[in-house]
Amino acid sequence: MTDILTLAGNLRALPDATLEELLIDRRVASAARAEDFFDLAELLLDPSSIRSALQRLDRQTLSVLAAATTTPLPAEQIVDRLSGLGAADVDVADVEKRASFAADRALLSRVDGGYVSIDAVEAVLASWAIAGVPIAVELASAPAPSLPAAASEAAHALTDMSAAEQAFQTTSACGELLLELLINPARELGKGGPALPERKRLATVMQVPGHTIDAHLDLSVRAGLVSHVPGLWLTAPAGENWLALTAAERWRILAAAWLDALPSQVRTVLRGRTRSTWGPALHDYAHWLYPAGGDWIRNQVARVTEQATMLGITSGPSADAQVPSTAGRILLETDAATAATAMASHFPTHVSQVYLQHDLTVIAPGPLQPELDLRLRTFADLEGRAQAFSYRLSVESVNRALSAGDTAADMLDFLSSLSLTGVPEPVHSLISQAAARFGAIRVGSIPVNHPDAVSARTYVRADDSSLIGMLDGDQALNALGLRRSDANRMLSRLDLEDVFWAISDARYPVAAETASGELIGLRRRRVAPPVEPEPELPDHGILINRLREVEGDTSEGTDLAWIARQLDAAIRAKQTVTITVEVPRSGPMDFVLEPTGVSGGRLRGRDKKADIERTLPLSSIIALK
Repeated sequence: MTDILTLAGNLRALPDATLEELLIDRRVASAARAEDFFDLAELLLDPSSIRSALQRLDRQTLSVLAAATTTPLPAEQIVDRLSGLGAADVDVADVEKRASFAADRALLSRVDGGYVSIDAVEAVLASWAIAGVPIAVELASAPAPSLPAAASEAAHALTDMSAAEQAFQTTSACGELLLELLINPARELGKGGPALPERKRLATVMQVPGHTIDAHLDLSVRAGLVSHVPGLWLTAPAGENWLALTAAERWRILAAAWLDALPSQVRTVLRGRTRSTWGPALHDYAHWLYPAGGDWIRNQVARVTEQATMLGITSGPSADAQVPSTAGRILLETDAATAATAMASHFPTHVSQVYLQHDLTVIAPGPLQPELDLRLRTFADLEGRAQAFSYRLSVESVNRALSAGDTAADMLDFLSSLSLTGVPEPVHSLISQAAARFGAIRVGSIPVNHPDAVSARTYVRADDSSLIGMLDGDQALNALGLRRSDANRMLSRLDLEDVFWAISDARYPVAAETASGELIGLRRRRVAPPVEPEPELPDHGILINRLREVEGDTSEGTDLAWIARQLDAAIRAKQTVTITVEVPRSGPMDFVLEPTGVSGGRLRGRDKKADIERTLPLSSIIALK
């Protein structure tokens, strides 16, 4: 009996839920062109599909496949064969579990209470000797690479400290990324990722090397903090909530997202080496554990270990000498919440007070408590973050807060409550004078019934005509298309916010107002709209329904159609099959034939035993194997 015949029958008998799991694990596209279970069996037995499945199987499961034969073997006999190949301490229950796993993925067949090899799988395994992949004896007997020597307690303490420093820097950089994207979303290149000018801007704001932008963005996206809409990267609603958390809670969310995104094979590799050096030794172990993994397992391990270093899951003097930190080991062996507690013990303590300087800088001796940091950033810009955090006050930063509806009194009261050194006179003067000048230029929307609405949408006005003259001559504002309507007024076809922010960015004391002259608070914040999460796994419901519809119910007519399809597959494969025929007054009889054709409701085939050609009515055939 052919592999296709056997597999098609097995697939047909599977419940829908089990069939869905098989299709997902074997990476069959939900739009695959399979009109019936024979087509699906052919897809699954294609060498490229088998190779893809085998590269994700660990060494022990591959050795079970290699030990299977064309004769049905129970798990106990497979254990005997593995022991004969040199495997040590082989457990029957473990072999049964692995053989069942392989059978559920159409890599072994279940027959008569045992497991049978599949020719197409055997052919791929046989080709490994040429490709340099371990064969049966090596799969069963080759020991795992030895573990590097464990680090001393002193060395491990240094690892934890350096890991926490890197984890804090990455968490802080992701925070700066989210804050920047709230104000200025990043434009996307056609091939994906931020455009080069955006990378430079983000690298400056985040205070990280430009080549790490993609990794920070990937971490943030996986954690649900950043969303992608066509052409733009924006902060997600969950990202705004994340910004209000402590550094340890922020790290927990990033680390949990990293862990959840690990392919199961990579997670197995990492968990097997939580107490030893990674680098080349980790890749050696991955290659041993997944000998058919090739570039796939190598690239996956490289990707996740880069982010592991960024998150302080590992640390070391070089990429080849990374060692899991205490928090990293707990993350891989336990959970993110427990790991965050371990990491938090090495994070700098949040502070609640600052030093206000006469040079308009604000110095925090550590990271400010999140709510205080977010409030201070509304009218001050972060300049540096190291052991101390430095913020700077400026006319532009104060105007930004005034534009959002803040007042000089509110800002000064907040600084007074925050400062250990009072509010220096230069700081008081800066805020007071900026507030006094604020609104010298006003921007508003033109009412629809106003005569100017025919050709414009927004007006700009100032009591001081010299300010209008400055705007009129400012080439940086040419894109607004401003045109003067009188000495104190200009018009633009653009929306109010476009005009307002362009003038504000040009450092003019501009305020937005209503038609009645009341000031409007504007905040330059753009959060990604809620989006339906994409399914993590493909849905094969349509494919499965199509397969079931072809089979129909279990009526006699359907069984005949199934037999005809089996015969067609046997004819194409030139395969000898055993056909059971209901003979009148004699009962069932078996014929061993090589089918040669079907026509007119009859089967023609060569009976090799009798050396004759037989013709059998399809309606009399009750089974085929």
